Amino acid sequence: MKHTPKQGGFTLVELAIVLVIVGLILGLAFKGRDLIDGARVKSAQASTNKIQAAVNIFFERYQRYPGDGCVVANAALLSQCGGARNGLIDNANETSSFWSLLIGTGILTTAERTSPFGTQWNVATDAINGRINTVTYLVSGTAAVGAASTATDIRYVCSLDTQYDDANPTSGNIRSNVAAGMTVGTYQAGEDCWSKSGQVAMSIRLLP
Repeated sequence: MKHTPKQGGFTLVELAIVLVIVGLILGLAFKGRDLIDGARVKSAQASTNKIQAAVNIFFERYQRYPGDGCVVANAALLSQCGGARNGLIDNANETSSFWSLLIGTGILTTAERTSPFGTQWNVATDAINGRINTVTYLVSGTAAVGAASTATDIRYVCSLDTQYDDANPTSGNIRSNVAAGMTVGTYQAGEDCWSKSGQVAMSIRLLP
């Protein structure tokens, strides 16, 4: 008598188990990404707080802000900063000296100047990208006075503004705007930051 071999394959129960496992893996992957994104926002806030604290320590020591009144680029000595001081960091010499003095005095390290967004923090005092020209801001990636900030993912900027400021890109201490060459993006209070897409230039108030 000829026997017909049993056909191999998955049962419905086995398929259901596989689908559940795949779903769990995908869920963990998405949750992990959310945790990483959230950690990056918190890291950005901690980074800016560190720089603000460094500025305050410098002022307590020397009764002036780092870079203010510096007449040479990348000043290493306070004697190179005998120019007029106005409490702002508002020209190329002052901008570069802001960092050289903070780092040179050991108050801040070079690594602490790096932002969680893969760029270096810089300072700017102008009316570009929603900023006020009587305020010095921390900006992500600006290398020259009057230059536009490097593009930052709007999801991070929106979340940072919502958690630590007023969730309004045109007011408060955290501001953002769309600069030339960036993907259009905006947000307002009450919106889901993580559903946004696009890039914006971000500025965070530093002085006064």
